Formats: sequence, structure tokens, C-alpha cells
Amino acid sequence: MRLWILIKQDFKNLVTNSTTLTFCFLYPPILVFLFGFLFSNLYGSSRITSYDFYGVTMMFYMILGAVTITPNAFMEERIKQGNLRIAYSPVSRVQIYSSKLISSFIFMGATFTIDMLVMQVCGWVNFGNHNFIYVIGLMLVLLAFTVSFGGAVCVILKSEELTNKILSIIATAFAVFSGVFFPIAGLGEWADKISNLSPLKWVLTTIFQLIYDGGSKYYNIVSFTLISFTLVFIIIVHLNYHPEDYI
Repeated sequence: MRLWILIKQDFKNLVTNSTTLTFCFLYPPILVFLFGFLFSNLYGSSRITSYDFYGVTMMFYMILGAVTITPNAFMEERIKQGNLRIAYSPVSRVQIYSSKLISSFIFMGATFTIDMLVMQVCGWVNFGNHNFIYVIGLMLVLLAFTVSFGGAVCVILKSEELTNKILSIIATAFAVFSGVFFPIAGLGEWADKISNLSPLKWVLTTIFQLIYDGGSKYYNIVSFTLISFTLVFIIIVHLNYHPEDYI
């Protein structure tokens, strides 16, 4: 019961944060429209449109960027008073950090899913049609990875500004080497080899295979890898989180 109360409060903090709400709900369709429109001429004769390509890659990019949202749930200035009350209340620290991770995942999972569902139903972006549920599932597993990763870095550095700067750089680097903005092979063989070492590049590859090949042999292994990393990050949070550090 206490955990549920904490989740509702943390969820409310995220919903009432206009910056977070804009990032998670409005930015994805705006980026899809912008990139889709700018590069529409490059996809004119292909069965995949620019909106299809950037619909997938921009949602992927936004989920990577969501790694910076979790630290806000832990350390945002306007919630420090609430953190003070919770820190000295009869609530276990496990419930406190679990609430922040769970509420972040639910909030971003809901907003990103709504965006994808609307774009799919409107025929704006192809997210797999009959494989849509599998694409959503993999996106949500990726989101769990980014939420827990953001939490792990947050509890280690214990500085919102420094954490967000580092996570932004990491997220952008992963996005570039995953081929979100352009085919990474265009930078040369060295870049392509580095890209193939990134597990996140294989997430994007698996998503496109689900959409255009009707399935992917990498789905289970990619999902298992992301879940394994997620559990490792949660353990890091458990070992390093202390409520008194965030008041």
C-alpha cells in the first residue's frame, strides 16, 4: 500500500512537470514529422517512407533520451521537500527507489505507447501492423533498460546536473552509432564495426526486421540482454541508494 502511494505521488510529479510532459508526449511526433518531411524525397520510390523510417528511429531516440528523465524523479529541485518527508518516514528505501523507477517507466511507457498507437492507427507510420504488439514490447523493454540505467548513474554521481550531462552524451553517442540519423556505414568500415558491437544497434535492427520481415531471430536474445542489463542496473541502484542523499 505504501509503495502504491509513493508511485502515485512520483507519477503526479512527472505529469505536472511541463518539460517532462512535452518531451515524452509532444516531441516524438514533432521529430517524426520534421525528419520525415525534410527527407521525404529520399524515400519516394521505396516501400518504406521517410515517415516510416524516422517514426521508428525517432521513437528509439526518444526512449534513449528518456534516460535523463529518471534522475529528475530522484533529484529535481522542486521535489526535495517531499524527499525530506519521505526520508524520515517509516518507509523502506527499497520502496522509495522502486517507486521512482516504476513511476518513471509507467509514465514514459504510457506516453510513448500512445504516440506510437496514434501514428500507427492514422497510417502516418508503419510500426509493424500485425507485429505492432511485439514492436511495442521491445520498445518497452528498451525503456526499462534506459530508466534503470538512468537511475544507476544517478545514485552513483548524486548530482542531477552532472548526471544529465553525462547521460545526454551517452544517449546521443548510442543513437549515432545505432544509425538513428543516418546509415552508420557511411562513416567507414571502422564505424560500422563499432556499431555492430552496440547492443542497442541490434535492438533497432530487430525492430525493423519485425516490421518488414515479419519476424526476427534476434528478438528473444535482444530482449534477454536488455532485461539482464536492467537487473544489473537495479542492483546498482539498490546498493547505492540512500534517501538522505536526495534532500
